[in-house]
Amino acid sequence: MSGWAELAADLANAEAVRAVKRLQHVWGHYAEAGDLAALAELFARDGRLVLPPAEAQGRDAILALLGETMGQGDAAPGPGVLNVRLMMSPVVSIAADGLSAQGRWHEVAMTGRDGATARWSGGIHENLYVLEEGAWKIAALRYHPQYAGDYAEGWNNVSDAVPLVPFHFTPDSAGIPVPPEPGLDDGSDPAALAARAQRLVDEGLIQNLQAAYGQYCDRKMWDDIADLFDADGMLEVAGEGAWSGPAAIRAGLELFGPAGLRHGEFFDHLQLMPVVTIAKDGTSAELRAIELQMLADHGGRGFWGIRIAEARLAKAGGVWRFAALKLTPRLRADYALGWADGLEPLAGGVAGYPEARGPAIGFAHPVRDPAPAALPVADPVLDAARTALAVGKAFDGAENVACAYGYFLDEAHWDESAELFARDGWKELSFIGTYIGRERIRDSLVGRYGRNGRRPTFLPIHQKTQPYVSVSPDGQRAQIRLKMFQVNSAWEGEGSTIAGLYEEQAVIEDGIWRIHGMDLEYIVLSNYRTGPAGVEPGLAYKFSPTPEAIAAFEPRPDGPLRGLPVAPYPDIGPLGFHYANPVSGREPALRFHWSDGRF
Repeated sequence: MSGWAELAADLANAEAVRAVKRLQHVWGHYAEAGDLAALAELFARDGRLVLPPAEAQGRDAILALLGETMGQGDAAPGPGVLNVRLMMSPVVSIAADGLSAQGRWHEVAMTGRDGATARWSGGIHENLYVLEEGAWKIAALRYHPQYAGDYAEGWNNVSDAVPLVPFHFTPDSAGIPVPPEPGLDDGSDPAALAARAQRLVDEGLIQNLQAAYGQYCDRKMWDDIADLFDADGMLEVAGEGAWSGPAAIRAGLELFGPAGLRHGEFFDHLQLMPVVTIAKDGTSAELRAIELQMLADHGGRGFWGIRIAEARLAKAGGVWRFAALKLTPRLRADYALGWADGLEPLAGGVAGYPEARGPAIGFAHPVRDPAPAALPVADPVLDAARTALAVGKAFDGAENVACAYGYFLDEAHWDESAELFARDGWKELSFIGTYIGRERIRDSLVGRYGRNGRRPTFLPIHQKTQPYVSVSPDGQRAQIRLKMFQVNSAWEGEGSTIAGLYEEQAVIEDGIWRIHGMDLEYIVLSNYRTGPAGVEPGLAYKFSPTPEAIAAFEPRPDGPLRGLPVAPYPDIGPLGFHYANPVSGREPALRFHWSDGRF
């Protein structure tokens, strides 16, 4: 196989990983928009939908089942039906022949009907995908429910012993989302292949830009948000205002308060399920994402919010910037009341979710981007294309192993958790300290939790999302910052949530992506009943060992924790970034550089 043919085969598999993620993200957008017919079209001709206890096969039967479940009896649900399906923590594996794939996801669902019902539910997807007539389709969507409940009472486990959902991956295979075996060489000429490899990189950089926006918004870093826009870029918050140019955008952001979080303020804006479409010339793009807002003032009120983010982006000098970012509110609900009866009027006179609903936009079938314009080809282009492909694959390799860790952790699979790490990798053990080396990491996990497995009546669900991935120029290592949205659920008793941030490092070791470093910074732990606004003193220590147990813990750590041992909220603790502003290069107040675990 020639160099270009080998590149083509590898590139096809790398593009398949992105296509599968895009497909599942589009699923979430269509579900939120209530376009059930479009959801059914995402399935293969003989695709299967499994929503226990029901299942369906074939698009017509799938549409009928979607109407009964997500449409609450209507195949074309009206504006009063809420059907938010948030997809997080992807682990995607492409088959060796490049024709099929498997993907594991967490789902958090916010559903209901205006003035009548409001519910939570969540579980795991273990889905199959297939390449059919040149487009990736869902061959089988298999949802495994884990918790559910009415809004007023919160969630509980769906049974007294929620079973393990079998993994489609191992610690080794999670680190190889793109198989080493040759995929399908579609016969493209070298110029087109080079352009496609670069597009993989650009998709990752565009998703980084949206992730950075959300991570800056969480901390009210208004200067850094304004830096993300080009000279005449537009930020519009529907019903609130629109501002053109970085200076006006920076001034307009003061509408939401002065820069920086104040004591007792929780201002989380998760950017979920990005769908990127890059123009043929590779210099402009569009993005759509769903934003989950979790807002609170300690001792005051809290809110849930859903907004749609739609962006136009432009590339100049090799840097992507926002040309326009529009945020459209779908839902604003008082935390104490929920979304059945607690809908708040949205800015501009829009009265809550039902009237704010609109169609999904920008998703053509099949779910594919337009073919990019060809790049000039010379002898050095093959090496440049190989490097671009390695960088593009790193975005997915780093995310795969980061999310795989969360799934193994949920099930108390300590051996598998440790095997995800590089031989000299390091990991912070919550509340205790840092351990360096794969075997030391394994010993620390077993020493802390034992080998009894997950408690059958308790689910600690570590959902990792909104990745910002910084890749080395050769594509051999990466740093990745992810938001953590942890849902704790039990068969009996109150649920809780933990918000935090993972700062991780990943490397290729023996051809497999491994975790080289893992730092978790907790932000807030809250019980369901009160939410962040009602966090009581000492709650942050709910899952912490006693000081005596920490002092006596064996094996002793190799180093201290890098950050605070527990969630500081309602205080606002320091929070580092591994990256500078992706447009302006502005350095964060606290920079996390590559580390060997000794900091």
